[in-house]
Amino acid sequence: MISVAVNLAWLVPGDVGGSEEYTTRLLASVLSAAPEDISLRIVASKRLTQSYPWMATLPFSVVAGPVGIRGYRILAESTQVHRATRNADVVHHFGGRLPALRNPRAVVTIHDLQPLDMPANFSRAKRQYLSWAVQRSAAAASLICTPSAWVAQSVVERLGVNPDKVRVVSSTWSPQRGDAEDTESLAVDGLADRLGSGPVVLYPAATHPHKNHLVLLEAVDRLADRGDDLTLVLTGGQGRAEALVASKLRHLRARVLRLGRVSGSMLSALTRRADVLAFPSRYEGFGLPLLEAMHAGTPVIAGDNSAMPEVVAGAGLLLDVDDPDGWADAIDEIVANRSLADRLSAAGRVRAEAYAPAVSARRLIGAWREAHSRGE
Repeated sequence: MISVAVNLAWLVPGDVGGSEEYTTRLLASVLSAAPEDISLRIVASKRLTQSYPWMATLPFSVVAGPVGIRGYRILAESTQVHRATRNADVVHHFGGRLPALRNPRAVVTIHDLQPLDMPANFSRAKRQYLSWAVQRSAAAASLICTPSAWVAQSVVERLGVNPDKVRVVSSTWSPQRGDAEDTESLAVDGLADRLGSGPVVLYPAATHPHKNHLVLLEAVDRLADRGDDLTLVLTGGQGRAEALVASKLRHLRARVLRLGRVSGSMLSALTRRADVLAFPSRYEGFGLPLLEAMHAGTPVIAGDNSAMPEVVAGAGLLLDVDDPDGWADAIDEIVANRSLADRLSAAGRVRAEAYAPAVSARRLIGAWREAHSRGE
């Protein structure tokens, strides 16, 4: 039996973006797979079980104190987390870096290298800390997991890591919901009526600069000029580009419904209701909304950069993220061409099976087994 301790002290629900969905879905898939040779323990704040009750069914070591404060959390990982994990066969740190004091058989998940690739998105202090921490963690880890082959290649090339210790462990989709559940979710606050009966374009992303909302807003505004009767739905919290996005929204002719952060059930319902999921991001270590849309059969348009071509793999349209006319034309074509929409829908469902929960669980369990064998 291999004892695996998972450090989730860094995971503050609702505050850490896509890495939260990546981590919790993978762990849930492992729990469903129930490998006989793995004994799993979670090390985290007790509040995590409030958001994810299924975690309470696992052995759970509580990290006490205000883990939402970065400085305190860093200290807690080298004290409380270290004490709780020092006897484990393998310790997996999903938060992208290793604590100063750690078990020697340490696995780290590096979600992307955005602090190195897009430094302008971070404050100077945060950029310097994250750049230092990821370099140190990559060098010290027994094994490195990444969500995509694109990130794996970046880790090898940018950080000088031996490719032999990097493994791709991709995210997975959530179980499919039913039509009745979607109808119930969209009934909240009369959202179904607010969406109307026309085409719906969905973009689920916080307003961070690299998410590139302005290109999509320009594209749908041009569609409004053409007389297209569609609704753009924006979900996600406020990021560093919020002021620019808000200013652009005030001058749009297009119909835009801005919902902010929504629940997982609501986002699932919106994804299935949408005619197109448009994702003009400039940088993604994976791009989970693309996978969710493909799994739901919703046609996808994504940026032709970073990990997105790898995830979409021909099952959607890939575009230059600086070409609003191209995005307007692509949205228009999918909405107007039923055969194209059906073809993309079918291709997306097939592509999503490569990221099924059982597949992702098998990759993660394999990484743990390998990390254990390396330490023997």
